[in-house]
Amino acid sequence: MASHKVLDTVLLILVLLLSLFVVASLTQVIWGGDITRTFVQVTSQVISIIFALTIVLIIIVLVLENYSPVQTLAWIMVLIFIPIVGFIFYLFFGRNWRKIKLFNRKELRDSSILMALSERYPELSYKVLENDLEHKLHKLLKNNSKAILTYRNDIELISDTAIAFAALCDGISKAEQHVHLEYYSIASDSAGNHLKDLLIEKARAGVEVRFIYDDVACWRLPRKFKKELRAAGVQFVPFMPVWIPFLNSRTNYRNHRKLVVVDGKKAYLGGLNIGDKYLGRDPYFGYWRDSLAIFRGQSILSLQAIFLTDWYFVSGENLLSDTEFGKYVISDGDKDIQRLCPVQVIASGPDTHHASLLQLYFCAIANAQDSIRINTPYLILNESLLMALKTAAISGVKVQIILPAKVDHWIVYWGSHSYFNELLEVGVEIYEYTRGFMHAKILIVDDEVLGFGTANMDLRSFNHNFELTALIYDDELVAKASDAFTQDLMYSRQILLEDFAKRGIFIRSKESLCRLFSPVL
Repeated sequence: MASHKVLDTVLLILVLLLSLFVVASLTQVIWGGDITRTFVQVTSQVISIIFALTIVLIIIVLVLENYSPVQTLAWIMVLIFIPIVGFIFYLFFGRNWRKIKLFNRKELRDSSILMALSERYPELSYKVLENDLEHKLHKLLKNNSKAILTYRNDIELISDTAIAFAALCDGISKAEQHVHLEYYSIASDSAGNHLKDLLIEKARAGVEVRFIYDDVACWRLPRKFKKELRAAGVQFVPFMPVWIPFLNSRTNYRNHRKLVVVDGKKAYLGGLNIGDKYLGRDPYFGYWRDSLAIFRGQSILSLQAIFLTDWYFVSGENLLSDTEFGKYVISDGDKDIQRLCPVQVIASGPDTHHASLLQLYFCAIANAQDSIRINTPYLILNESLLMALKTAAISGVKVQIILPAKVDHWIVYWGSHSYFNELLEVGVEIYEYTRGFMHAKILIVDDEVLGFGTANMDLRSFNHNFELTALIYDDELVAKASDAFTQDLMYSRQILLEDFAKRGIFIRSKESLCRLFSPVL
C-alpha cells in the first residue's frame, strides 16, 4: 500500500529535520546568533506541521483499512494523547501487513506450492476423520491455509527441555545429506555453541546445512558466531534483516518458527529456542517447561515444503521444482510406518490472507463439548477469543489455562492478568506454573484434538509473527499431552476469584494500563 511507503518516508524526513534541529540548537548554545535562532524556530514549525499532517494521514489510513472499531479507536487515542511516541509506535506495530505486496507475493507463492504438493500426493488425504470437530477443523485449515492432511505418521512428544535438546542434537549428528533449521532465537552460550560446533562438523563432512535465523531476535548474536558458521559452509541467512532497527517497521514482523528437518526423514517442531536459559540454566527462570515433537512419516512433506518456501523467501534459492524438491523429501519415507496418525501443519503469519491461527483457536474453542486445556506463556485476547472462552465455560465446558507465575515481559504479563477476573467469574480455571517458567504452547480440545507448535495465545502470534503449528487428530498422542498437562497442574497454583479480587489498586492500575495496549500489541 502506498500510504505505508509515505509514512516511512515521512519518518525519515522527520529524523533528518530533528538532526538539523539538534545541530542548530547546539550551535546556538555554543555560538549564539539570530540566524541560528531563526533556523531553529522555522525547523520546529516545519516538524510540527509534518507531525500534524502525518497524524491526520494515519487516522485516514486506519479508517480505510477497516480494523475492528476497538482497535481503530485505540490507535486514534494513542496518536492524540501521545502524538510523537504514538506515531512511532504505530509505524512499528499498527499497520496491516497482510495488504503489503511483499507478503502478498509470498502468500501466493506459498499457496501455489502447497496446492501443487496436494495434487502431487493426493493419497495424503485418504484418512477419514472420526468426528464433527475434526472434520470442521480439517476443512477450515484446508481452506484458510492450504494445510494438507497427512495420515501415516509417527510422532513422539517430549515435555522436558534437556531431553528435547539432546534428542535434537542426536538427530542432527546422524544427518547424512542435509539439515534445515529455522529458529527465532539463538544465544552464544554453551547450548548455542554446542549446536554451532555440531553444525560446523556436519557441514565440513559434506552435509548441506541451511539455517534461517530471525534477525531481530538475534541482534546480540556476535559476528564471530555467524562468521564461524559461514566459514565452515553453513548457509546462515537472516529472516527479513533490519539494517536500521529504529527506522524500519519490519522490526515488528518476526519469524517465530522453530523447526529442524533432517535428511527429509525426521523433523523437530516445538517452542524451544536455542540457549542455556531454555534448558533451565537461568537462575531467575529456573526450570524451563517447554515441548518438542519429533515427526516421521508423511508430515515431513509439509514441514519440508514450508521450510523451503521460507528459504526461497530469505535467500532467493529455489529448491521447490520437481527435480530439486525430490532431493529433500524421501518419497517412500513412510513405508515402515504402519500407524495412522492424522496431522495438519499450519504455517501462519502476516503473509497469509486469513488469520488462520486465530480462526483455528476460535473454531476449536467454540465447538468444544467437554474440555479445553491450554498451556501458554502469554494470554492476550481479542473480543472474539475472550467471548469464545467465556461462552464455552458458561455452557458447561471445563476450561483450564496454565500460565507462568514469573514475569517474562512486563506489559504482556500484566496485560494477561487483566483478563483473569472476567474469565474466573464464568468458571474458567486459571493456574500459575510455579516450578519454573511455562513456555509450552499447547491446545487440547475434548481429548480429541491437539494443537502444538510455536504460537503463544496472544495477538502478536495471531497477527504479527510467522508461526508454525501442528494439529494432531490422534487419541493416543492427545492422551500423552493430557497427562503432561495434568503433571503441570501438580506444579501450579490455582488462581481463585475471591483471592484475585483482593488485589490492590496499584496492581489493578497496572493491569488496566497494560490492557489498554492489548489491541495494538
